[in-house]
Amino acid sequence: MRIVLLITFYFALHHNVYAQNIHRTACNGNLVRLDSMLTNTTINVKDNRGRSLLHWAVACKKKEVFDYLIEKDININGTDNQEKTPLHVAVQFNNLEYFDYLIQLQSSSDWRSNYGASLLELAVLNRNKTLTEKLIASGIDLNIKNERGSTALEISERINADAMYELLLSQGADVNLVRKFEMKGEYMGQEVPETTPKMFAPNFISTEEQEFGSVFNTEGTEFYFGVDVGGRNEIRFSKMVANQWTKPVTIITHERYSYNDPFLSNDENRLYFISKRALDGKGKIKDVDIWYVERTNNGWSEPINAGLNINTEGNEYYISFTKDGTMYFSSNGHAEEQKEEPDYDIYYSKLIDGKFQKPVVLGDSINTEDYEADVFISPDESYMIFCSTRDNGFGRGDLYISFKNANNTWSRAVNMGEEINTEHYEYCPFVTKDGKYLFYTSNQDIYWVSTAIIEKLRPEQ
Repeated sequence: MRIVLLITFYFALHHNVYAQNIHRTACNGNLVRLDSMLTNTTINVKDNRGRSLLHWAVACKKKEVFDYLIEKDININGTDNQEKTPLHVAVQFNNLEYFDYLIQLQSSSDWRSNYGASLLELAVLNRNKTLTEKLIASGIDLNIKNERGSTALEISERINADAMYELLLSQGADVNLVRKFEMKGEYMGQEVPETTPKMFAPNFISTEEQEFGSVFNTEGTEFYFGVDVGGRNEIRFSKMVANQWTKPVTIITHERYSYNDPFLSNDENRLYFISKRALDGKGKIKDVDIWYVERTNNGWSEPINAGLNINTEGNEYYISFTKDGTMYFSSNGHAEEQKEEPDYDIYYSKLIDGKFQKPVVLGDSINTEDYEADVFISPDESYMIFCSTRDNGFGRGDLYISFKNANNTWSRAVNMGEEINTEHYEYCPFVTKDGKYLFYTSNQDIYWVSTAIIEKLRPEQ
């Protein structure tokens, strides 16, 4: 489940069906129905991610709805759960028309100091020179720092946006405010966490971009992770050389296809990932399959599909392995009885004579009618951690854990609790080969925590 850009506005609202309906009505541009629905609710009603009707009207480019909401005196600077306003939506989607509308509607200059840094950040990440120039011309200080302490110039340098870097310099950006980050030693020299999660390698790995799906090699000298770049995912890599970590570089990317959720095979000669890549590497984007590349003397091979025993006409997500090479993954295409709305469940496939066998679905102690995916299996198969979108969770998607019982069955999965899960979406779990740390993604950054938190959840035998 990789939710980016416009599709985020369609995420299932499990706890507020009415809010879901009214916001989709706004997105569909049905003014008559919207007007009727607003007789029973406030104009500033929010969905379960805090987004207002105006957020939706801007994202869905419904000008009549936009004008109607403005006439009804909707809060034009209402923020969602991530402190983003409709103006942020306009910048995120590179929508100059709605950007200009919203700027003209501002009643004071407060928006510049309140949101200037995050708006500049979005414009730079999108490499949108026009919007960046408009923001600067509107009076935003181009040297303003965001919550991470980064200026727009520092962000442009970090993502190698050379044209944006030169533009900002020409506009007066201060190069002396650009910080340099040198990562040295084990786990990039980060202060190790205990049972309170920490963001991993801020401003080096976890940045203003969206990062997810990370894995270290056994020696802890290589680090692979996925990054969203304008709705398209790529895999990046950093390596420890003479005790210092190299600046992350992109190793698997394509102008059309996304590649994400990297995971190393046990011998580390294969890097697995997921992609909608066409089988011939040329055709239309298809469903999500599991792929891999093989290590060569010159880097990595071309992507290889994991085959028909693993992949279906549905979607297959995430990969992890036991010591004997058994692959655990999630799929909505392997179910014997196809449902009207395909359900994502967790499966495993034994590796025999170098070939993956027909997958076996796990039982109801793990799988439910909700979404189960992003499974990490411990190499000794003593526990698994996975993401699910069940009711009564903490956010849009939580991490759950199950332990292997003495009779070789799986315990009923339990939520990993508020120490791990938040109001956001937690996914992509991975435990380091030394067994010390759990890595996962939360709110589009990579976090890590001591595996002591796993032991706290282990039931007494």
